[in-house]
Amino acid sequence: MRNEFVSCSFLLLLFVSLATGNVAASHMDDDDGVLLLPRQKEDGHPSSHMGMHMAMGMDKDDILNPAAKVFATIKDIVVGKTMPIYFPCIENPTTYQFLPDQKTHHIPLSSEHLPELLRFFSFSLDSHQALAMKQTLKICEMEAPKGEAQGCVTSLESLVDFAESIFGPDSQVGVVRSSLISKSTPVLQNYTVVEFKEISTGKLIACHNEPYPYAVYYCHFQWGTVNKVFMVSLVGENGDELNAVFLCHMDTSSWSTGHIGFRLLGLMPGESEICHFFPAYDMVVVP
Repeated sequence: MRNEFVSCSFLLLLFVSLATGNVAASHMDDDDGVLLLPRQKEDGHPSSHMGMHMAMGMDKDDILNPAAKVFATIKDIVVGKTMPIYFPCIENPTTYQFLPDQKTHHIPLSSEHLPELLRFFSFSLDSHQALAMKQTLKICEMEAPKGEAQGCVTSLESLVDFAESIFGPDSQVGVVRSSLISKSTPVLQNYTVVEFKEISTGKLIACHNEPYPYAVYYCHFQWGTVNKVFMVSLVGENGDELNAVFLCHMDTSSWSTGHIGFRLLGLMPGESEICHFFPAYDMVVVP
């Protein structure tokens, strides 16, 4: 009886939390394309796809996978140059937008509560949705490798909290992300570089959208690394225009020789930076 009461109480809380409400909003700094996130108050309250971290973990048999067409170096970004790039379309952009914190912060992002969550969302235990949720929770509960900080965020407030734990409590936190691609855009096509500019150098946090009934992002940061972020304006062969986030890891000397970026670009660890385009459903957090 007690367990049934706990489950019913949890589901009632979940229903109330995810009921009606508007997607949280922010504002855009038009000068550099950085989405500025709201600062926390003093009291502290305020889809299926291949994520980038999955693409970077491909094995040698995946080198011909179209999703691997995201890697390049800084010298490849030359105005007028054309290259094949993989940008999956976004069928429903709202899927990737955060719900307000008051609708998600009471909901445990925990494998322990997966059965109750599945019942609430009417997903069977053997469904694709259940498998995706299970995998997302597994990713969120991973122990961070040495020298890294990681975690999952479900709201702008929790994203700011995570970012300020890295950048410092007085940091102005912003987000850069690629433009949304229309449903008619080919997943893989040739794009020509029209313009590019550097957005940030130094500390940055990469956040990857994970499949879940509401927006969940897996964010990670490596201490002691140097990175650069560019915004690259591209035009596809079908005429589509795109502003793409281009992230460069400047020191690759400690990377595995089997990294897919090296295999695709014909490089070895330490020879060059490795860069990759970010899909529209992922984002880079910068101070």
